[in-house]
Amino acid sequence: MGGPRLRAGLLPFLSATVMANQSPSILPEPVLLAVSHEQARDLLADRLRRADADVQSVSNGTDTRREIQEQAFGVVVAETRLPGRSGLELLRSFPTLQPPFVLLGRQGNDEEIERAFELGAADYFTLPFSPSIATARIMRVPRLVAAASGSRSVSE
Repeated sequence: MGGPRLRAGLLPFLSATVMANQSPSILPEPVLLAVSHEQARDLLADRLRRADADVQSVSNGTDTRREIQEQAFGVVVAETRLPGRSGLELLRSFPTLQPPFVLLGRQGNDEEIERAFELGAADYFTLPFSPSIATARIMRVPRLVAAASGSRSVSE
């Protein structure tokens, strides 16, 4: 079915899919939570720690930028309306997926969501959010980035 060319073309996709669907593991680098709303930040930090993630938290864009410049992070979760520098401004400031950004914003703002993905956001979720689903989405980002990087090098 499909011949060798078709199967060879699917190999990078299948490898990336298998890698992305592997069970969660401890992230090699910490997660940076840049969320101004203390209750949401604490709730998400708690859930991520329960998933064995090392978490650092900040409440504004200026501190977020400083932390990213001083330390490597596996994922940065940044609120789009963060005081000091917005999540979109931060995303624009760093090379795509280095570190990968997950943005958190308000519902009903499709233009902002579209802009976030145009700028290279790895994911975007809206408030209010399900802590367990948000955690699962955040924890899978480094695996997806690694899978995408691996499939690109296989196909080149």
